[in-house]
Amino acid sequence: MPPVESASVPGLARLALPLAASTGLGFFLHYVNRTVLSWHSPEALAASLPAGMLAWTFQGFFVISCGYVGVFAAQHSSAGERREAGAMVWPMLLLAALASLVSVALILLRQPMAAVFGTEAVVERGLAELLGWYLAELGPMAIASGIAGFCGGIGRTRLVLVMSVCGAVVCMALNRWLVLGGLGVPALGITGAGLATLGTAVLMCAAWLVWLFAPAQRRDYATWAGRNRDPVRFLRYCRYALPRGATEILEMVAFVAFTAVLTRLGTDALSASNLAFNTYLLLMVPVIGFSQGISIAVGQAIGAGVPDQARQAVRSAFLILGPYVLIVAGAFALIPHLLLLPAHHGDDALWARQMVLAVPVMLMLAVAMPFEAAHWIWRSAVQGAGDTRWPLVALVLGATCLLALPAWLLHGSMEPGLPGLRLCYGLFILYVAFIAVAMGWRYRRGAWAGMSVRG
Repeated sequence: MPPVESASVPGLARLALPLAASTGLGFFLHYVNRTVLSWHSPEALAASLPAGMLAWTFQGFFVISCGYVGVFAAQHSSAGERREAGAMVWPMLLLAALASLVSVALILLRQPMAAVFGTEAVVERGLAELLGWYLAELGPMAIASGIAGFCGGIGRTRLVLVMSVCGAVVCMALNRWLVLGGLGVPALGITGAGLATLGTAVLMCAAWLVWLFAPAQRRDYATWAGRNRDPVRFLRYCRYALPRGATEILEMVAFVAFTAVLTRLGTDALSASNLAFNTYLLLMVPVIGFSQGISIAVGQAIGAGVPDQARQAVRSAFLILGPYVLIVAGAFALIPHLLLLPAHHGDDALWARQMVLAVPVMLMLAVAMPFEAAHWIWRSAVQGAGDTRWPLVALVLGATCLLALPAWLLHGSMEPGLPGLRLCYGLFILYVAFIAVAMGWRYRRGAWAGMSVRG
């Protein structure tokens, strides 16, 4: 068998860096959303992260499950089965259609879901409204994620980046305009943020559908001729993709419970935590995006029948991501004020109070960062081969037993402000260290090397 080009450091970089940048832009949009909301009011900022996390608890299952079609595309195309790669798009589209129906029911329940956080009344109202807008974009997001995953799986990762850049420009412009007002439009605050994200999701979905059914894709991958409702193919897709998506939703349930504990530490503490964790997500997202490239590289190697090349891809990933993570962790520890500065909202007195709380959280997140990166590399490798069930069990047990449950048991005795934040983020460090060890163990056991999603 010829070597898999994406296994080398240069090859993996060419494949994965556009995906890392694309994912970074996606999370950057939410960062921009929250930053602009922080300019609008501290209550809007306090509502933003809980709303986003709660929405992703439901979005994540469908968005990630649909995106997993990229692994099918990688394995089938590397095995010379291009038409089957195109046919696997249709089970994904069926799942995305189901997501749209689910989103309607969830929107009707947004008020009681927002109430679980126990925030101040004004924050709760904003949280419920923003949650409704985020849930409305579930269907378009799932479709766009799936088609982008397919595009990446066949090696067109630069196109994924170009599309993401276009979406980012649209979303940033809409956020600035609708949240703060201008050009005859009044400041809409949270309503404007919701309209901006929903509008961007719909536009991106439409653009990806045009690409998927363009003549080139219809000819090379039979994306239209291969349309099907084959139950065997759909069940094969669900067998691997749904555990991948379920990992997100069940893990996020634990994170929502963790965030609900943070809301009880006071508005200043919650806002400071949001500022620090938003920055952490923004700078860790390239690692998460790069991990999509690792899954595709492993899928290509498995499809080509050369699992040793998959191991080489993992080694290349550590060589590429290691220096980045160390630099970012160092910045969190040495220049936290500078990293947080873009979110300054103009109220110097409030900003000073928030920095007293946010800077220690940044230091603790710096400790967690190397564990988080290692976990994503090993996790993406085994999932790229088709091992999606074991990570589901390990991550959910870890998030429940080491993060959410201890936080809830201890929240009654937590002191408001900094002492409570230190205890909560100490649990977070314990959790990410555990999942790094667990994923490393699974990878080294090597069972994934004999797996395949091709049936």
